[in-house]
Amino acid sequence: MKQKQGGNDDDAPRCPPHPGFVGGLCFLCGEKEETERGAPGVAVGHETMKQGGDGDGNDDEARCVKEEDTEGGSPGAAVGHGMMKEEGDDHGNDDAPRCPPHPEFVLGLCYRCGATEEDAGGSASGITVANIDEAQVLPALAAATSIASPSDMATLKRERKLILVLDLDHTLLNSTRLQDLSAQEQRNGFTPYTGDELHMELFRLEYSDNVRMLVKLRPFVRGFLEQASSMFEMHVYTLGRQGYAKSVIDLLDPDGVYFGGRFVSRKESTQRDMKSLDVIPDADPAAVVILDDTDGAWPGHQDNLILMDRYHYFASTCRKFGYDIPSLAEQGRDEREQDCSLAVVLGVLERIHKAFFDGDRADVRDVIREVRRQVLSECTVVFSYLEEYMEDFPEDTLMRTLAERLGAACQKDVDETVTHVVAEDPGTQKAQWAREHGKFLVNPEWIKAVSFRWRRVDERGFPVTARES
Repeated sequence: MKQKQGGNDDDAPRCPPHPGFVGGLCFLCGEKEETERGAPGVAVGHETMKQGGDGDGNDDEARCVKEEDTEGGSPGAAVGHGMMKEEGDDHGNDDAPRCPPHPEFVLGLCYRCGATEEDAGGSASGITVANIDEAQVLPALAAATSIASPSDMATLKRERKLILVLDLDHTLLNSTRLQDLSAQEQRNGFTPYTGDELHMELFRLEYSDNVRMLVKLRPFVRGFLEQASSMFEMHVYTLGRQGYAKSVIDLLDPDGVYFGGRFVSRKESTQRDMKSLDVIPDADPAAVVILDDTDGAWPGHQDNLILMDRYHYFASTCRKFGYDIPSLAEQGRDEREQDCSLAVVLGVLERIHKAFFDGDRADVRDVIREVRRQVLSECTVVFSYLEEYMEDFPEDTLMRTLAERLGAACQKDVDETVTHVVAEDPGTQKAQWAREHGKFLVNPEWIKAVSFRWRRVDERGFPVTARES
């Protein structure tokens, strides 16, 4: 329900109690602070949400400042690069309205997102009392201004910059709760007592007595941010909670030189389990590149997306995504900085940036498509029984779609133009034909590797071997 300033909805909750004051005025009803000094809680429907818990250390109370879950902390996750479900806002309200529209302005600022009234084009008509959360309760206004508009396009183009939106977890870093460390990780020295290990870019974060975490930065992440910042204005977009996002951004960018406070967390995201550029005001999709490990997170911006391979440093991440592989921490190793995933994608970003500005292009999405199509432009691919119906309907398979996006010519039958046969079983007729005619015979992981590396990788690393019975 809504309470409008000056309205007379008899069923709407009223002040007092006042949720907070700005400039001596209650931002909900406008009364002076002298009327009532502060307020014990915020009316949410017909209940009251306590600020900061119950005073007895009871963490199970609903509260306005609880920010302890990380991205991917929800119980459900799809295998591969599918979508992971996230929780709703901190009160479990999955359908809470987001900005815009702006519910109300206080001292010229929207109390939900911090946008100026001038930029927003005027004030809103009322306040949605049922959805007030910690981003709305002052003096938390400063913490609610993480959504920052990009610089205007004219300025960016003068500086030869595009906009780069970066995911956090599994893209730039990997986190785990201490209680989720595997037995092998603990044998390798990762224990509940592990602290900061700066030489490993490993950090310990503690949110409360119950939430203690290890955060591992991805190799080359600092060099990546430094070099990418010369080509892009960078924003972070995570479906993790706001407090977690702030903490790890402080690890990545302690001086604020790369992101400048430009980040979106699950609180500000307009949809519960998906991301969209609509939450970044004035971000023109024609000038935005997105880097994320989850393609399903961006259903409306696939042409802007560069998909990263996930950073599986901790075992909890492998389990979460259904990968039956040991984590890097269990193996006692890490990605190599000189040719790691971030180094590869930096090269891709450089190519896209150069093609956009030197080619005087108007839409970066066209550039991304063209650069991607160059990867396998000299290859002709045939697929052999990757799925039960693939022989009859190969054009309907995801693997063929991926190969075509990479520029490969794909066909159903083999002939002398074919360069690669992709198969899982070495005994199929097409697999045998490839061996007899000296063609490359590779398993489907080759296509995935090419997609992540944005270049043709050595086929010898992807042999087709007999399936285990």
